[in-house]
Amino acid sequence: MCQTGNILDRVSGVAAELKLVNLQPQIAACRKQFNGSIRGIDVAVFGRFKAGKSSFLNHLAGRTVLPIGVLPLTAIVTRLSYGPAERAEVQFLNGETKEIRLDEICLYVAENENPNNQKKVASVVIQLPALRPLAPLEFVDTPGLGSAFAHNTETTFQWLPNVGAALVAVSCDAPLSERDLGLLEELRRHTPKIVLLLTKADLLTESQRAEVLAFVRKHLREKWETDWPVFFYSIRPEQAELKVELEQKLLSPLIRNRGETADAIARHKLLSLLSQTLNYLQMAHAAATLAESSRQALREHLAEERGQFDLLRSELNVLSREWSANALDFYLAKLEPAQTALQSRITTGLREQFPRWNLRLPPMLEAWREWLGIFLKRELSEVSRSQRTVFCEPLHKARAHLTRTLRAFHDRLAEHVKSALGVTLTPHEFVLEVREPTAPPVDVAFAFDAAFTTIGWLIPLTLFRNPIERVLLRKARWEVQKNLSRVAADWRDRVAKIINELTGQAEKQALDELAALEQTLAQTASKAPELAKAIAELEEFQKRLRSPESGTAVSVNSSAPISVADAAR
Repeated sequence: MCQTGNILDRVSGVAAELKLVNLQPQIAACRKQFNGSIRGIDVAVFGRFKAGKSSFLNHLAGRTVLPIGVLPLTAIVTRLSYGPAERAEVQFLNGETKEIRLDEICLYVAENENPNNQKKVASVVIQLPALRPLAPLEFVDTPGLGSAFAHNTETTFQWLPNVGAALVAVSCDAPLSERDLGLLEELRRHTPKIVLLLTKADLLTESQRAEVLAFVRKHLREKWETDWPVFFYSIRPEQAELKVELEQKLLSPLIRNRGETADAIARHKLLSLLSQTLNYLQMAHAAATLAESSRQALREHLAEERGQFDLLRSELNVLSREWSANALDFYLAKLEPAQTALQSRITTGLREQFPRWNLRLPPMLEAWREWLGIFLKRELSEVSRSQRTVFCEPLHKARAHLTRTLRAFHDRLAEHVKSALGVTLTPHEFVLEVREPTAPPVDVAFAFDAAFTTIGWLIPLTLFRNPIERVLLRKARWEVQKNLSRVAADWRDRVAKIINELTGQAEKQALDELAALEQTLAQTASKAPELAKAIAELEEFQKRLRSPESGTAVSVNSSAPISVADAAR
């Protein structure tokens, strides 16, 4: 039996000694996993906006408790679990709580009721008697990738390491997008329990399901050489067997084997943390023991990278400006079908209205303006909502480009480390935290020729009504195009701001990576014995944790972090 009571403290001590602040979220997640007795297992549901996450959880609960068919959820995590009575509680960012009715949940999690999380909600906790058969599983509904993961992106990636089992909802009609693959890559670091849930399965025939399943499994094998469980799901009554299959093959085994599941998750998190910590220790030890010429060679490479950092900064900024500058043209091209449809609807609507406006020209123009304002505000608000994915696409593409640039920078650093120290730098998954903007308010504006309005009382409509109606129709169609362009420009401005924030994150992460290597390079020969002992001890822990049959007991002593020297003893 391996006594591992101090393992977290030792890892925390190593991280503190080497100033590895990037490991703190994982350390905190491990402590949370190990402290106390086994309780509920978090089954977090991830996926893009409109992938069917909330519909799935409502269906699982047997009733509608989470809002669907509205704007994307705000950056809030919603937790559902069994409780003896129906109950919902809002937890605010300031630590306060408030009990609410189930029909009030949308007031706190729906974007149109709580825009930009103005109510400062941290999470919503829901308890339902109907979930008793699935206790002690606790289901976590995360805001969609077309929105954000948690109440802000910083909290998202602090919370993500706490994932127990991850259900990734992917719509059958658009399986495994770039964002789906990116999410799966990030989740692999935090949990061994990843399941793909192919929603809206009723849209496919049996043969089409087989094709989609083959496509998904092929891509998973090619990218990660893995076969994660894949389940089809539909909320349609005629597809009830899909729910039964999910419960029998996934949820019931999780409940039945929850002790083993919790141990496996804890072991996975600890192994991931150990691997990263060991990599930094190995670099530090190599730097402390190799000849000064090797250290000097790496020192010079790192100094050169820092000296040329302005080039990387410029590259990141060029990417940022390029995506921001091209966003408006991208939107207008994508919105052409929506513009055409709006112009058709406004033509039909006005033709229905004109016969009702038996007025002189000035009152007719006033009625036209009022009707047009209501129409444009309603329809453009719907376009802003329904085309959110389009508006946010440049943001996600910019993130992908920035991430690739960071990886290229990391690969260059890894080459320097390998050449000088003979140590392979573990690939680092850079995570740029996307905080998708809320939809801008839709304010319509239009004007008419003032002179035309002034002389309107003198124009006999009996003679000029048809020409005037044609002019108003042309003007209305033009106003659709103009105001749709304004909506797109407002989105462009908001997205450009977030892209600029992403650029700042990328720059900071590159500097942090460079600083971490400089810190490990600063280790002296006198530290070598302590570092070697710490490496040996953590490697032994790693070896035993990889052997579940050894009966390793995992528990954590919550005492203060210890230093590398203490960890070696």
